[in-house]
Amino acid sequence: MSAAHNRQRLLVAGLHAISLALLALQIYVRRFPPTATAIPEAGSPEARWWGLWPITYAPPELFALGAGALALLVAALWLRELWPRPARGPDHAPHDERGISPWLLGLAALLLAAFFAFPIAHTRWGDAYIIAKSLAWPDAAARLTHSWQAPLDVWLHSRAWLLVQPYVEWDDAMPLYRWLSPAAGALYLAAILLLSRDLRCAVPSTPPWISFGLLASLGVIQLFFGYVENYSFAAAGILVYLWLGLAVARGERPLWQAATALALTNATHPSTVVLAPSLLVLAWAEIRRAQAQAAILQQNEGNKARRRIVLQVIVQLAAPMLTVAALTWLMMEAGGHGVHALLTTDRPGGGDARWLTPLWKTETQWEHYTLFSWPHLRDFLNEQLLVAPVVLPSLLWLLAARMWTVTDAQDAPDAPAQHAAGRFLLAAWLFYLLFVWLWNPDYGGQRDWDLFSLMAVPQTVFLVYLLPRRLISSRYATMGALPLIAAQAMHTAAWIYQNTLPWQWP
Repeated sequence: MSAAHNRQRLLVAGLHAISLALLALQIYVRRFPPTATAIPEAGSPEARWWGLWPITYAPPELFALGAGALALLVAALWLRELWPRPARGPDHAPHDERGISPWLLGLAALLLAAFFAFPIAHTRWGDAYIIAKSLAWPDAAARLTHSWQAPLDVWLHSRAWLLVQPYVEWDDAMPLYRWLSPAAGALYLAAILLLSRDLRCAVPSTPPWISFGLLASLGVIQLFFGYVENYSFAAAGILVYLWLGLAVARGERPLWQAATALALTNATHPSTVVLAPSLLVLAWAEIRRAQAQAAILQQNEGNKARRRIVLQVIVQLAAPMLTVAALTWLMMEAGGHGVHALLTTDRPGGGDARWLTPLWKTETQWEHYTLFSWPHLRDFLNEQLLVAPVVLPSLLWLLAARMWTVTDAQDAPDAPAQHAAGRFLLAAWLFYLLFVWLWNPDYGGQRDWDLFSLMAVPQTVFLVYLLPRRLISSRYATMGALPLIAAQAMHTAAWIYQNTLPWQWP
C-alpha cells in the first residue's frame, strides 16, 4: 500500500473518530432525563451542555437503532477497505453532465414535505413569542409591521399577515410561519441541489450527495420547520449567495449577481453583513482575472483597460448594495419606522444596546459572561454541537492535514479559480466565526441559538469544498463523509423531534 493511500486512510480515520466521539457524547448525555423547563437551573447538566440535550428526547429504541447502525457503518467501511480484493480500475467514471440527481431531488421533496408535516410546537426560542403575538396584534397602531432588526423579513411576514387575516381566525401569527418558513426551506434546498451539482462538475470525484447530506443535516434546517423568528430567509439567502459566489470565483457568473444576493440577504437580516469581506475577496479576484487578460494588450491600451476593469467591478459591487439599501430605507420611512427608530427602539444590541461580549466585566442583566471566560467558550461549543456537531472538528482536521497531505492534481488546470473560491469561502467562514465569538447574546447562548446558527452555512460549504481536495478519490470521500452525515442527521432529527413536543411557558 502506497504512502498516499496510508495518508488518505489516516484522514478517514480522523473523520470516523469525530463521528464516534459525537455518538459517545450522546450516549453519555442520555444518562440524564430530558428537561421541560425554559431556563434550566444553574449548574444542572442541561444548563451546561444544552447543545447535546436534544438527544435525550429521542425514543430509546430509535436511538439504539441509530447508534448501532452508525457503529456498524464505520465497521463495514473499514472491513470493505481492508479486505483483500482484486485490482480494479478508477473508482469514479468521468462525469460530463450538469444535471441534478433524481435521487437528490426525491430526498429534497421528502425533506420539504417534512418541513410542513413536523412544525415546531412552541415559541420558546429567541423573540418568537413576541413576534408571533405582535405581528398579529388586534390594534393596528401597535402591530409589528417594520423592524430594523430584520427589515425585509418582518415586512414580508407583515404583508402576508394583512393578506390572509380577513380569511382566517388565528390567535397569533404562528400558523403563518408554518407556511412561510418552509417556503424559505424550499429556497435553501434548491440552493443545496444547485451547489451540489456545480461542485460535482468542478471536481468530478465529488459525489453530489456529500454536499447535500452535510448541508441538509445541519441543525439550521430547524429554521424551516415552521420556526417563528427572523432567520429562515436569511439562512436560505446565505446559501444562495455562497452558490453564486463560487460561480463568480470560477468565472461563470458576473459579480453583480452575488452582490445582489448578499444585498437582499443583508436586508433580510443585517447580521449577515459580516459576509461583506468575502464579497470583497470575490471583487479582488475579478480584478486580478480581468487584468491578467488585459496584460496581453499594448501598454497604453492595457492601462486604460485596467482602469476600466476596476471601475466595472466597483459598479457591480456598489450598484446592488446601494439600490437595495435605498429601497430598504424608503420602505422603512414609508412605514413610519425610519432612521429615528433605528437609533432608538430598533437600535442594534438588544436591551442594553451593547453589541459585543464584554472583555472583563458584566454590567447589565443582558450580559452573561466575559469574552475570555469558560462559560462563553462553553456556549460557543454548545452552539456548534447543536447546529453543526461534526463540521468544525472535521474542518479543523482537514485544514491541519494540509501540512502532510498532497493537493489534488485536479486543481492544477484551473488553480487561480480554485484559489479564489477557497479564499472566498475562507473569508465567509472566518468573519462569521468572528461575529459569533464577539457578539453578545442578550437571551443567552441557548435561546439565541438561531442568531448564531447562520455561521454553520458558510462553515459547512467550506468543508464541502475542502473535502474532495483532501480525500482525492470518490472511494475515500465516500468512506469519510458517510459516518459524518449519519451522526449529524441523527443529532438534528432529535432536535427537530424535541421541538415538535408540546411545551408551555411557566
